[in-house]
Amino acid sequence: MKRFNRSLSPKLHLGAAVALGLSAGLGYAENEAEAQEAKVEPSVTDTSINLATVRVRGENKTVNEIPNINATQLDIGRMPTSVRDTPQVINVVPQEIIKQQRLYTLDQALANVPGITLSTGEGRGGLNGDQFRIRGQQARGDVYTDGLKDFGTYTRDIFDVENVEVIKGPAGEYFGAANLGGLINESLKKAHDGNSYNYDQAFGSASMYRGQGDVNHQFNRDIALRINGMYNRAGVAERDYVYSNRYGAAADLGVGLHSNTTWHLNWRWLHTDSIPDYGVGMIKTSNGVYRPITSEGLARNTTYARSEDRDNSDIHSLTSSLKSKITSWFTLSNNTRLTKYERNYAATTPAACSTAACVGQFMAGGNPLLSYGAGGGASYLSKGWGAENVFMGNARFNTWQFKNDLKFGVDVNYQDENRYVGTWYGRTNTQTIRHPSHSANGAFLRLPKENMANSDQRDVGLFMSDHIQLTKELSLFGSVRWDAFQSTFAGYQLSATPLSRQKQNAYRWSPSGSIMYTPLKNSSFYFTFSRSYKPIGTDVSSQVTILASDTPQNGADFKPQRSDLFEFGNKTDFFNKRLGMGVAFFQISQNNSYYYDESGDVVNGFSDSGVGLRTRGVELNLTGKITKNWDIYSAYSWMDAKIRNSASYNGKEAPGVSHNNFSVWTSYDLSEHLFKPETGHLKVAGGAQYASAYWSNGDFSNTARIPYQFSLNGMISWETKHYRISFNANNLTNHLNYASSFSTSRAVPGPGRSFLGNVGLTF
Repeated sequence: MKRFNRSLSPKLHLGAAVALGLSAGLGYAENEAEAQEAKVEPSVTDTSINLATVRVRGENKTVNEIPNINATQLDIGRMPTSVRDTPQVINVVPQEIIKQQRLYTLDQALANVPGITLSTGEGRGGLNGDQFRIRGQQARGDVYTDGLKDFGTYTRDIFDVENVEVIKGPAGEYFGAANLGGLINESLKKAHDGNSYNYDQAFGSASMYRGQGDVNHQFNRDIALRINGMYNRAGVAERDYVYSNRYGAAADLGVGLHSNTTWHLNWRWLHTDSIPDYGVGMIKTSNGVYRPITSEGLARNTTYARSEDRDNSDIHSLTSSLKSKITSWFTLSNNTRLTKYERNYAATTPAACSTAACVGQFMAGGNPLLSYGAGGGASYLSKGWGAENVFMGNARFNTWQFKNDLKFGVDVNYQDENRYVGTWYGRTNTQTIRHPSHSANGAFLRLPKENMANSDQRDVGLFMSDHIQLTKELSLFGSVRWDAFQSTFAGYQLSATPLSRQKQNAYRWSPSGSIMYTPLKNSSFYFTFSRSYKPIGTDVSSQVTILASDTPQNGADFKPQRSDLFEFGNKTDFFNKRLGMGVAFFQISQNNSYYYDESGDVVNGFSDSGVGLRTRGVELNLTGKITKNWDIYSAYSWMDAKIRNSASYNGKEAPGVSHNNFSVWTSYDLSEHLFKPETGHLKVAGGAQYASAYWSNGDFSNTARIPYQFSLNGMISWETKHYRISFNANNLTNHLNYASSFSTSRAVPGPGRSFLGNVGLTF
């Protein structure tokens, strides 16, 4: 198997040595959640802080348990305090699931969330980095960390992430422009009380090797520092020639941990050196429907990546989070982020085997020439930066007999990027479908300055929300946000003549209203309406090639997309809030929708020809403890998504929407039945993920079908006070899944059966 041809360069060796040296020196690892949000204080004379059992992000949650997700605390100041208090579906992938399943990237974590699909190449360094559809709606660029924009487009490693939260449905009243079908938020690991030193080392299939560590040191009662580090080298099981090498570090300084004013200063850095996987082409079958060619006989390990393909990125981010309790009823907060990013990218793009000659030759066992999309594949160098500041006040007071929780503030963000479109020299597109060559045959890439374009966007948002408690059982939520958005573009646009500065403005209100009724102490019902807008130009770092349809134009009437949510649901807790359940019925109506072609450019939208999408569905989840030793984490979603307001596609099914989705993971602690308590914890766990067949992302004509997805996974672990060992098996049936897709062009086969072992230390 060919792979890692560039992974042994001196530069990478140096980076690996630095990362691993830092890791070993600090003694860090993955079991960091042990002390998160602990409230144990040291005695005056105690120099080493010993923690008792602590509670983590929820009621009745002890270390190493799957929590009741309803109790998850949201670290986003302008939203309600917890999932339970939010009248909207929020899926959370908690730290214990990340640990048990050994999840390392954002797309792996989101496999636990029903109703999410990916565009081609994503999750392993594809065309646009981590880009998702949530309930059939584009979530391009809608990734946040601690409630602030995660600028840049790249494959995200979650080595310094505590929880992953998916807020489903429009959320413009909280986050401003974009967020039509929902958004993804990563809650970062933060400095906390106590001293802990952890390290985990993992080995697995496809030459997987990963070191990950976490150290927290408390200097005094109010100051602590937490450092995380990671080095990852891995291929993909049953996929040749592609790999992802990553290393990163993060540090969080916490000041005022026990005072009325707290401040966290967080620095993050992630480097990626990968060969992207653009998958395989589709093939036109006898009934006229396109299917992935690997489902029609091509070996699943076939890839078309070439030796000069690359996805190299560096992301640096600095975040300041300040919160001050001015009085018993009023709090001020200020959150600021500055990010600098760079990405050097080139990929080979296979296209469909659609002609009668190609189909006939392949089905007869022949080896036809490969067709290509995007001229053989996109290439570019992007250099950009982004900044955001959210300043907010929170007042809690009574008006007559009503309790008010009023939040108001201003959110300002700006992003600027220079993009250099690549030009290939000596490149020949002569691969065959079967047994392709991976050699670039002397081809090389240039990124000339004259191929540079500049794009930027700024958004100024004023927001206010109020939670009014009318009676013990009845409460009202109201939120509104006004955004003044502007995007500009100038420079290279696939023409020798540079384009002068083009500009587009949009001014919109994003409202939300909810009513919540709590007839029982642990059960509440709610009804919510919310609206979001997405103007053109919000996806600065997601643009790949630079066509006029994807960029601002002077004098053009590009009306923003609009998305409306209607949702009715219930959230109920059982067993003293150890087990939580949620159910929701929803409809999302989106007008002026658009999609992207194989180069990542807008095809429909921001014009009268844009289509409309309507998604209706129901979602259920059950999380927490069933018994003392038995935990469960499960979710199910049924969706029916249709295309509306389109002369060409009206009534067809929306692409990227699977009707039935479920994810379940359950664990059981056998220790009480087999050993003495001091011996440690022996835990077994397992689960499955399923999505029914769906039309490929971008396929509005319903002519390219992705088969159903299924993965059966298991885990066994042994953990003592200072040591742990675990073994994971994924996709035990070796089912041929597809990680992502695009229209009738291509699909990316997912990993085959794989195994992973992990050993860890805690001190």
